[in-house]
Amino acid sequence: MKKLFQLLLLLSLTLSSYAQQSIHGNVVDSQSGEPLPGVTVMVKGMSIGTSTDIDGRFSITLPPPSRVNSYKSVI
Repeated sequence: MKKLFQLLLLLSLTLSSYAQQSIHGNVVDSQSGEPLPGVTVMVKGMSIGTSTDIDGRFSITLPPPSRVNSYKSVI
């Protein structure tokens, strides 16, 4: 019984980590290279987005691939 529980726990952790993907990066000014705080970053074709922090960094967690047709580009 203990081994079955351990197997189920391992399987659930593996599936949950597979199901989520995230996109992260920095938004900077193209001329000066300075970070741009407060910029809205959206996933093209979806209503998922976020804003950059004070250092121009952002991170977006995407839904599982089965719920999304395509999320190839970020604008």
